[in-house]
Amino acid sequence: MNKYKVRRYITNFITLIILSLFSLVIVYPVYFAVISSIKAPAEYVVNKTGLPQNPTLDNFAKVLTQMSMFKFMLNTFILVGFSMVLYFLVCTAAGFTFGKLRFKGRLTAFTFILFIQIFPQMVIAGQIYQLISKMGLLNTHLGLILVWVAYFAPFGTYIMTTYYSTIPKSLIESARIDGAGVIQQLFKIMIPIAKPMIGTLLIIGALAMWHELPFSMLILQRLQLRTLTLGIALMQGEYGLPIPVLAAAILVTVGFPLLLYIIFQNYITMGSVAGSVKG
Repeated sequence: MNKYKVRRYITNFITLIILSLFSLVIVYPVYFAVISSIKAPAEYVVNKTGLPQNPTLDNFAKVLTQMSMFKFMLNTFILVGFSMVLYFLVCTAAGFTFGKLRFKGRLTAFTFILFIQIFPQMVIAGQIYQLISKMGLLNTHLGLILVWVAYFAPFGTYIMTTYYSTIPKSLIESARIDGAGVIQQLFKIMIPIAKPMIGTLLIIGALAMWHELPFSMLILQRLQLRTLTLGIALMQGEYGLPIPVLAAAILVTVGFPLLLYIIFQNYITMGSVAGSVKG
């Protein structure tokens, strides 16, 4: 065996070890949450990391029947659903505008949108609260929907702009020759072509909104308006939950995003427009 093969085997072995360690770091929290959720609180005290001796689903039953989880879940579905419709319209329209249309100040406006993304939520929380308060939208779902779309749309706009800029200009030129207006170009040509990227965009946006916490905590202060993530975040203080019950609540929360990913995983791709233009 020559030195090159020995060096390659050693490199592959070290790479395997490093990737295995990273995998353990990622998998362990999931393992801990699953095994904790099916343990009784008394068993958890004496057996925190081992497999449960007497598995039980009582923690899930308590979460679903005693802690307004169904109300929180309904609120979240409503908020995410309406937000995603507006988010889709804003991102696709803005992406088409910046990616394919030419107008004065386009690059300046697009640069400003990219600049907005650098601000963490907590940095702008005070200004958001004052603005929503002056608009009379505190403790309303509409207020949170507008904040979500405004905060997450710049990233979605960037994604769609990058994608639309790669589409051949001949498609737009042909549509213009046929008399198609800007709205027709967007909905009849650009959006159908961009379906793979739009699928990715919607998944990213839905997951971000589903797990969002700071803005939800700031705007929705009434119990009956809370989202699922916010409700679980405040459960520990309100109910004094033991870890097994809290773990069950967390697993209920991640169930929908996991299902969403499984169903739409084929859309998590950049897609291609090959073959959209003859010749």
